Parts: sequence; C-alpha cells; structure tokens
Amino acid sequence: MSKVRARSADTKRGLLPAGLIAAGLLISTILMWQASNAAVTATTANGANSFATGNVVISSSPGGALFTVTGMKPGSTGSACITVSYTGTLASVIRIYGTSPSTTNSLSSYINLQIEQTTGSGTVTGPSCTGFGASTSIYNSTLSSFGTTYTDWTSGLAAWSPSGAATRD
Repeated sequence: MSKVRARSADTKRGLLPAGLIAAGLLISTILMWQASNAAVTATTANGANSFATGNVVISSSPGGALFTVTGMKPGSTGSACITVSYTGTLASVIRIYGTSPSTTNSLSSYINLQIEQTTGSGTVTGPSCTGFGASTSIYNSTLSSFGTTYTDWTSGLAAWSPSGAATRD
C-alpha cells in the first residue's frame, strides 16, 4: 500500500525563490532603465564647430550673343568684345564653350574664330575694345572646330582661373 503525504513546508519554500526572482527582475529592470535613460538623454556640445559657404559670381557685359554677321563675303572681318567680371569669394575656373553654333550652308568650316584674352580695368566701348590692355590669343581656328571641340563646361577652353578675390579679366 502506498502512502500519500502532504508537504505544506515544500510549497512555502517554492514561493520564496519565485519572489526573489521577481524582485531581482524588478531591480535589474530599474537599473537598466536608469543606465539607458542616461545614455539617451545625455548631451554634449562643441562650440568650436562652424562652417561657412563661399560664392562664385560671374557677370558679363554685354550679355547674350556677341555678334551676328549678315552679308558676309570672302575677306570680311568682325570683332566683338565682352567684359567678364568675377566677384566671388572662392577660387574658380572660367571656361569658354559653344553650344550648337550654326551657320548657313555649312560656312562654319570656312569662318576663322580667334579668341583673345586680356586684362583691363577700363570700360569696353564698341567693337574697338577700347579699355582693354595687351591681349593673348587663346584660340585661333575655325568656328566648326570650336563648336565640335568645346561643347560644354567639362571640355571647355580653360581661359581664366580667378583666385577668389574679386577680379576682372
């Protein structure tokens, strides 16, 4: 015959470890919350950090097409001057390029284009370019060659590299 016996003392001992586990979990949760809250709410400052932007400001006069030639015949010449001013604060590169130069009857291969660069502080007046100093030729070939070689800023003829101080070329 088997005997059954109640163990009330064992039941009380079983509750004691469960209570300790619950209290331990509660205490560890509070400690973890406090530590993670400090990491999330902490701030730091570094007042020495700053940044500033510069600018690239290019203007030209006159704006638009430099010249339009009508009634050309062999031996005809023409000239036009443009003043390019740079008042930016950053070093830059100014390039010259053409976008789809067009001529009637494919004359662009017979028209010579010469581009001269000069510095000066005078005001340009008329096609005589009064006010410019001595010039340097930076391109001297056909209009068609210019139009197929210098087609955008990347392939453009590097003409001028302002240093960042306001200058005029």
